[in-house]
Amino acid sequence: MITDRLLRDFKYLRISVTDKCNYRCSYCMPKDIFGKGHQFLRKNELLSYEEIIEVARVLKDYGLNKIRLTGGEPLLRKNIELLVEGLKKDVLINEVVLTTNGSLLDIDKIKVLKEHGLDKITISLDSLSKHSADNINPTNNDIPRVLESIENTLAIYGTLNINMVVIKNINNHEIMGMVNKFLEKNIELRFIEYMDVGESNNWMSENVFTSKETIDIISKNYNLTKIKDAKDSTSKKWQLDGYPLKISFISSITKPFCGNCNRGRLSADGKFYTCLFSDSGYDFSTILRDKNNKLTLSEYFKTVWLNRDDQYSQIRFTSKDFKRKKNKIEMSYIGG
Repeated sequence: MITDRLLRDFKYLRISVTDKCNYRCSYCMPKDIFGKGHQFLRKNELLSYEEIIEVARVLKDYGLNKIRLTGGEPLLRKNIELLVEGLKKDVLINEVVLTTNGSLLDIDKIKVLKEHGLDKITISLDSLSKHSADNINPTNNDIPRVLESIENTLAIYGTLNINMVVIKNINNHEIMGMVNKFLEKNIELRFIEYMDVGESNNWMSENVFTSKETIDIISKNYNLTKIKDAKDSTSKKWQLDGYPLKISFISSITKPFCGNCNRGRLSADGKFYTCLFSDSGYDFSTILRDKNNKLTLSEYFKTVWLNRDDQYSQIRFTSKDFKRKKNKIEMSYIGG
């Protein structure tokens, strides 16, 4: 167990296994910036599965018990089930989960992931209508395919999470459509406030559709019962009375959760970040690969976490001394 300067434990690592994605969502990887000429990481720059497993092994000694595999789109990385298996069987991580856009998630892949130990799947779905979906992601939209992936995941796992990033005047009118679509499913539908991650998504506060606005809309149509949240949970959960559907809210803008943030982030090329809104990271890959380096990964991580004091979201609108970072790491690289 280890705590940072604000007495926050380390328990959770989000690992971006690739910076590539087959989607171009405006809030993450806008098409005009991440076009055909964009230089993604080369294969030799990516951490191997063995290196990722070694990082997890080291960090487990400091309290790591949950890992989320992300991207980019993590299913673009070949044989990701082998990484899952290594994290579960070799490192004995309690919970290994995966977030995907669902477009590459056929039923055979779901079965293989489960067989290799993956505990849960989260699928991103921001819209049910082609018009709204095209406004968010103008490339490779295939809503029927994603809906099929959701049904297949339910068939194999019995449950899943769905993430919906809500952007004012883009898809906020679809909130009730999403709720009604999954009302009878054993799903947690998570509404996420549009965040100022990275520098390319042209974020403006007036485009944020708040969690309060969302819950007000839903509560006019259904009775909601609050579910007790885990101590370090970033989402606030509610049960729709009389239905299996649960809804939750991730409110980084209006209700920041910096005070109990217990997570770190590992990029596909081995940089460790202590905050989603970081502008720089710590190079784990060099330590892993340089045989002459006398500094161990364990010692390096310990120093990094003990000195961690990030609270970007907490002070974004409250501190007079707040200065917006000018070179924040992109969501597609850091793993959202």
